[in-house]
Amino acid sequence: MVGKHITTCLFGWIFFFHAAGQHWNTDSLAISIPSSVTKSPEAFADYLTSRFPDGTDRVKSLYSWISHSIVYDVSLGDEAGKYETTEAFVLDVLKTKKTVCQGYAEVFTTVCNRMGIPALTIHGYTRIDGRIQAGTGHAWNVAKIDGKWFLFDPTWGSGFLYGGRYKKSFSSFYCFTPPDSLINTHMPLDPIWQLRDYPLTHDQFIDGFRQGSVFYHYADSLDRYFTMDEISQAEATLRRAVATHANRAEIHQIFRKYNDYVVNLKCNDEITRFNEASEMLSQAIDSFNAYQEERFRRGTRPDKLRAKLAEAAKQVQAARQQAETLDSCISLSSQEIQGLLRNIREVETAVATEYRKL
Repeated sequence: MVGKHITTCLFGWIFFFHAAGQHWNTDSLAISIPSSVTKSPEAFADYLTSRFPDGTDRVKSLYSWISHSIVYDVSLGDEAGKYETTEAFVLDVLKTKKTVCQGYAEVFTTVCNRMGIPALTIHGYTRIDGRIQAGTGHAWNVAKIDGKWFLFDPTWGSGFLYGGRYKKSFSSFYCFTPPDSLINTHMPLDPIWQLRDYPLTHDQFIDGFRQGSVFYHYADSLDRYFTMDEISQAEATLRRAVATHANRAEIHQIFRKYNDYVVNLKCNDEITRFNEASEMLSQAIDSFNAYQEERFRRGTRPDKLRAKLAEAAKQVQAARQQAETLDSCISLSSQEIQGLLRNIREVETAVATEYRKL
């Protein structure tokens, strides 16, 4: 049986690929990193930073340790979904040293960022032995070193399956992989992460092209990307994916998953803002109640009453302004939003009534 390097899918599906094994003389480096410093991203980052003054050496050492020390575990599937935060996920991967591709990529991203090296986890899909892996996804990395972005895939550099069992087989090929080489097998959902002046569309990648036909100044897009908030970044990724035909039937499942992610991201933001508006309303009610207590206290000066009422008015106005911008979503109904607005109006009416009495 031919050994096959292993990768994992972004959403819990597994697939395999052939790759020529390439090796660094890095076993001693990976072994020499004390286990005590790899239990948290912060300690790991501090150790690498103190030992290696050069960013390139830090990232090579991190890639080497991840690919040597973390074991790919087919049984884990889409394990990232079990955790409330990425931080909790990464801590567990460092503790167990078992994961799938998402875990390899998130450890790389998190430790790089802790070292002050900008890094991201990239989501996409692959071509294996000339075939697009329909319905599957993969996660890999980009990192910015000395002002330039580079590509990494510690999962593909870690080992392979042989006879149904995972075997370690380190490859340096997927560390600082040239963009024109990685595009032969890796296609990011967002074309800017190809890091190429002539990126492929999804049509072109699926149909076997190696070079895009339209020049694209991806560096400008990356500069703009990092001025955006998380939701704007996700929406921009989705627009670029659609523009380059990521909704093709062959990869529809991956595209749908990312679209669902964007929908959920926006819904979570609406829920957060709903809760903020509710807290503003609660503060306004507390201020109004404090005003009422002062109003019935003998000897309270009118200016003190006006100040307390003004505070309630300010808080309830802030609550209304936020509530009026809310949109319903799968986890936040329009009835809930309207109920919040009714409660806000009741407090506003009470405050206005008291103003007329002063």
